Amino acid sequence: MLVVGLLCTAALQLINVVRTAQFNEDIVNGTMVLLSQRLRQDPGALSDLAARFDAQLSLLPAEQATHDGYERRRLQRGRVVIKTSDDGRTAQLLRQMNNEQVLKVRLNTVTDVQAQASAYLLLEDWQRSGEAIDSFLARMQPAFGFPLSVVAIDDLFLSNSDYARMQYGDVLVRIAIEGNQAEALVKLPGRPQALRLGPIKAFNPYSWQAIAVVAVIGFMLLGLGVYSVVNSFEVRLRKLEQATSRLAQGHLNARVAVHGGDAVQRLGEAFNKMADHIQRLISIQREMVRAVSHELRTPVARIRFGLQIIEDSVLGDAFVGKQLKGMDADIQELDELIDEILTYARLEEGGPLLDFQRANVADLALQVVEEARPPAHVSVHYRGQAVDQALPVEVEPRYVHRAIQNLVGNAARYARSRVEVSCCIGNDTCRIDVEDDGPGIPEEDWDKVFTAFARLDDSRTRSSGGYGLGLSIVRRIVYWHGGRALVGRSDALGGARFSLIWPRRHPD
Repeated sequence: MLVVGLLCTAALQLINVVRTAQFNEDIVNGTMVLLSQRLRQDPGALSDLAARFDAQLSLLPAEQATHDGYERRRLQRGRVVIKTSDDGRTAQLLRQMNNEQVLKVRLNTVTDVQAQASAYLLLEDWQRSGEAIDSFLARMQPAFGFPLSVVAIDDLFLSNSDYARMQYGDVLVRIAIEGNQAEALVKLPGRPQALRLGPIKAFNPYSWQAIAVVAVIGFMLLGLGVYSVVNSFEVRLRKLEQATSRLAQGHLNARVAVHGGDAVQRLGEAFNKMADHIQRLISIQREMVRAVSHELRTPVARIRFGLQIIEDSVLGDAFVGKQLKGMDADIQELDELIDEILTYARLEEGGPLLDFQRANVADLALQVVEEARPPAHVSVHYRGQAVDQALPVEVEPRYVHRAIQNLVGNAARYARSRVEVSCCIGNDTCRIDVEDDGPGIPEEDWDKVFTAFARLDDSRTRSSGGYGLGLSIVRRIVYWHGGRALVGRSDALGGARFSLIWPRRHPD
């Protein structure tokens, strides 16, 4: 605020320098016009005018009047140029009379003599013009920076001495007691009226126009300061947002540079601590999952090996063989469950290391259809975009294959007779739809179907196969591709329809 206040004060001083120059030019312009007109009519009146104005008057060639280009242009536009000496004791007034000459007036002192001479000169010009006083003043008014008017002498509230002076033809110069304005009065010959020049108001450095300009400048400076502060915060918050997005995409080493001591810096430090904690927890989880995987797979392999030995030794006992076959199926189911849990854990633990490649997703979908092993009463068909016409898509082929495979396997498990897979690749997005003619999924359960280990109803239980992780894995795979997994009702087959939608180009 202090800096803004100082800048506003400097701006006010600069504005007042310009306004003062303009004010002075407006005040003397009328007198310079009167002098120029008189000298054009009577060039020999130069010395008489100099005496009347107590000034040095001279006519200079236009090219010698000034060497300053800006002043020369002002003179050519009919403006008055005021040049003050360094000590402020003398002033030079310049005004162009014609293309060849410039009138120069040099003043050593400014007194009421100049005001009286201007009033006399204006009165004389009126008498020479032969015009009505009102029309004459209307014609001369644009040249003066103060009002010209005719007033009745009785309305002037003159003292006896001032009244007597005016009757004798003197020019009366009156200055207000407050000193904020002045006027010159001269009696019109043969009339009870006076010609008034003014009132000439003193220069006001704190006019409402100047205050308004300074206020606008102040608000602009404050706005600029606020913008710079807000922009700095925005840039740093944007970097924090980028780091947050990278962390959400699985880049666990994402951090923000912290500096300063404000709220954004404290927020950045809190983010870095949170990211460190998340990275440490996920690292511990990964180690635990790997350890559990190893510890579970080893005894499962031993049990399976032992069952095979027992099965070979009791080949003749049908009952024991049936029990062993059931135990082998349970072990196989346990092995598959371990694989599903490990896959789901990898996808949930903060982002797998995906190797994105340009691949033909339509070809991947067709491969899944050809590799499908549905129940005998169910057929799986591909009816999507032709493989040779499909645009390449940036994906991790192994995981996309797994996602489509999970959807096809899930649909075949509940379909009555038919499963259809379609693929549509546009300029910006890729879409996979898997539909079946089964009982479908109630609309109230659509939000829960992708939840891990979800149990919806009796039609989708462990007795029909699955572990409740397949769709959760699908959701995570499409999430790490920047897309969404949706569920709805199939218009063509009447059962469930699962859709995967993600961008063709992977956002870096």
